[in-house]
Amino acid sequence: MISNLLASLFATFALGPLQAEIERHAAAAGQPVEIVRQSQACLSSEVPALVQRASDDTFWTISTVISLSTGWSSPADLLDKNNPACAPVIKLIQGRSTGADEA
Repeated sequence: MISNLLASLFATFALGPLQAEIERHAAAAGQPVEIVRQSQACLSSEVPALVQRASDDTFWTISTVISLSTGWSSPADLLDKNNPACAPVIKLIQGRSTGADEA
């Protein structure tokens, strides 16, 4: 029961802001709709593992929610840097150019 509550809190305070951050950066950078599709692909591959970890590891969940809420860490820190679907999204959040700008 507590693990379900923690997973719900994690989704509300970590995953929701992560998606909002992606959309905000995409709009500010004038990125095409493709980056939103990439973010959805990234999140669909990452969210199940993040929710599982949130329900299994209480300390990680609480510290992650606090870190994200206070700005001590970036939402990009939640994403797997080795996941090819997430690489452009991480670059976008961190303010670097995406692959379309590099040639």
